Amino acid sequence: MNILFFTHISPFPQNGGEKLRSSYLLKTLAALGHRVFAIIGNEEDADLEEYRIPGVEFSVHHEKPLSLADRLTGNFYFRQNPAVLKTFRNICHRRHIDVAILDYGFIGQYIPWFNAMRIPVILGSHNSQALHTLQKPARGLVQKLRRSQLVNLEKTHERRFFPQAAALMVVSEPDRQYHAEFIDPHKIFTVPNFLDEKEYQVKEERIPNLLMMTANFSMYMNYEGLKWLIEEVWNDELAERFELWLVGRHSREALEQLTGGNSWKNIKAVGKVPHIKPYIAMASGVIIPLLHGSGTRLKCLEAMALRTPVIATAKGVEGVLSDHFIVANTPAAFRHALLTFNGKGPLGHLLYEDFMKEYSAGVNAQRLEHILRFAMQQAPAITPQLVTE
Repeated sequence: MNILFFTHISPFPQNGGEKLRSSYLLKTLAALGHRVFAIIGNEEDADLEEYRIPGVEFSVHHEKPLSLADRLTGNFYFRQNPAVLKTFRNICHRRHIDVAILDYGFIGQYIPWFNAMRIPVILGSHNSQALHTLQKPARGLVQKLRRSQLVNLEKTHERRFFPQAAALMVVSEPDRQYHAEFIDPHKIFTVPNFLDEKEYQVKEERIPNLLMMTANFSMYMNYEGLKWLIEEVWNDELAERFELWLVGRHSREALEQLTGGNSWKNIKAVGKVPHIKPYIAMASGVIIPLLHGSGTRLKCLEAMALRTPVIATAKGVEGVLSDHFIVANTPAAFRHALLTFNGKGPLGHLLYEDFMKEYSAGVNAQRLEHILRFAMQQAPAITPQLVTE
């Protein structure tokens, strides 16, 4: 079938969890034999020829910065962008589109346009979005009021537009339960975050006592997790036993903001790297000290795919099906878990087995195909009054 895929995300390079999700959706749709017309962001100006996927035709949507009025009123949660609509029309004029997939964020305002075109929509959510915002730390009355405003806008968007989709694709059971409060549960399908196992056959020599934290540290949940680790968990005893590398975007800025430098007590900020897999593969363990967020952590799945043990808070491995994580939720328990961890034993291999059962591309390709077939059976009602040209 012909699929129109739209996202604000820049899937390439694959240096963030949300990028991995979108890029593997594209790869899997093409691997299933579908023709995909993908409208994507490209904030890092990647050469898309380097990331060419047979069966996928890319168009780039350049997102304009929000104006002050947009930020104050939140009207962007409900407004259709004329440039995006023009791209939709151009693609639909050239090709018969069987299904549209709108991936990530608050883009439900485009569902009525496709419904009027009688094109069923699969809406992809990477997390329980309004709850995600609600967890964001707010200090002071102004920040708390702003957070409350955003949560209300996001919940309004979700309840107004999400039920209009032919199907909703979520990544975890908690996310399914959240959306089932206002969407027909029969229309909600779980396709967990997943990875192509063939791309994770990375061979690196394990470095004893090397721990790794990989993240986009500009995201508040990762920054706050690092802050908790540094201020409440890490001490001289841990620094004598382990070296911890922070790998990913804004890791240097985050560590400097917290400690005043790019290294501190055997914690080193590496920064953004072209490929994250070798770092995870060489580590004795990956730590995920998260206190906020929803969905499932792709950093966790990458460690599983590379047979690297995981030490995490419960929030850090939330929604991931495995009994082989080392989980600790208090500073004292997390410190004890690290001090008793030596990187030896079968944990890495057991995590890999769990990954293959639930989070491999082969397993999730069939789940994705099932959603496509379900959506195709839905006949959108024609509601031209909701279409904005």
